[in-house]
Amino acid sequence: MKEEMKDVITNRFRELVAQGQQLVKRINRNDSFISSHEITPAQAWLSSVSNLLQTASPADSFFLSESKTLMTHENMKHGIPSEIVLKMLGLLVSAQQEWEGGLMRRIEYILAAETFDNFLDHAETYHKGNKKIESAILASAVLEDTVKKVCLKNSISTKGQSLESLIDELSKAGAITPVKAKRIKAFAGVRNHALHAEFDDFDIKDVGEMIKGIRELIEDYL
Repeated sequence: MKEEMKDVITNRFRELVAQGQQLVKRINRNDSFISSHEITPAQAWLSSVSNLLQTASPADSFFLSESKTLMTHENMKHGIPSEIVLKMLGLLVSAQQEWEGGLMRRIEYILAAETFDNFLDHAETYHKGNKKIESAILASAVLEDTVKKVCLKNSISTKGQSLESLIDELSKAGAITPVKAKRIKAFAGVRNHALHAEFDDFDIKDVGEMIKGIRELIEDYL
């Protein structure tokens, strides 16, 4: 699903850039506002671009904030300024270059977070049913994958490294605090016991804390 979503977004960038280029060709740049018969396609295009940037960009992205500024410009109350369309096309082309260069792929982490949440929901169901082993094993898998995703997001290689060493690398890089690292290592301890069938070395409360901690890790760092 992740690769399919990337392809959808990549193709949508290309479609909207092509549409925008055609729209700009029809605009009389000597006019402050586009002609009345171009308002409907121009508004549809602007809305689609805004939606795409919202989907593909981080919440604090320049592209997202700039598109919002353009869409709420004072002159938009009186029609669609030619300058707004031109600037939005420039913004879209720049965003497309960043996306295709791999520098704006937050969607990858959004999808990962959604998947992890689904697994954690199942782990939580087992936890509520007092099924310690099932809950711990599911949560353990999510913990490792989440830490690896956070590492990749922070340009930290995960190849050949243990979970504990990855947590250390995140702390060294300043991606997480030492206190947070210590807490995640405690969850890693529960994970190690669960994966080695040492089920007497942790209790149902430990699993509950791990699930809660993993959710926080996903929300704060993915």
